[in-house]
Amino acid sequence: MQFNQDTVELLIRTISKYGWMDLPSYGISMYPYIKKGNICRFVQFDERNVKKGDVLLYHASSGQLIAHRLQAVQKTDTCQKQFILKGDTNIITDDPIYKNQIIGKLASIENAKRKRYVNDFSSIIWGYIMLSFPIVSKLLRYFLSLHLLNKRRSGASL
Repeated sequence: MQFNQDTVELLIRTISKYGWMDLPSYGISMYPYIKKGNICRFVQFDERNVKKGDVLLYHASSGQLIAHRLQAVQKTDTCQKQFILKGDTNIITDDPIYKNQIIGKLASIENAKRKRYVNDFSSIIWGYIMLSFPIVSKLLRYFLSLHLLNKRRSGASL
């Protein structure tokens, strides 16, 4: 789904006014941490409190909203900060983004069974694993490709 700058500004104002915003997930780039259909709660982004491993929601140059894990913050030649993010099942990082593209920071994930907060022990451990062991992303990608192939063969809808 494509979003224009006016919609992005509306989302940022919503988080600013209410303190949070819930959005359903629809991709597989953060599987299994965030699964398709989970409700993700995002809170206001504060550059001073962001740390490696946080999941940030941003507006990509392609017009999509993307929630990926922060890998690093680096400075450009002009001393601007760039944020380097990557989906847990992606092999390579996204194109660097700037602060003005960031909409919010993930606070919780909810499905029909439970609500999980980003400061829960399991979430902290998962973030550590994803940052420390890049091979896990490759294994997840391989698992997902096999899973999707089996679904196609069986005629099940994706």
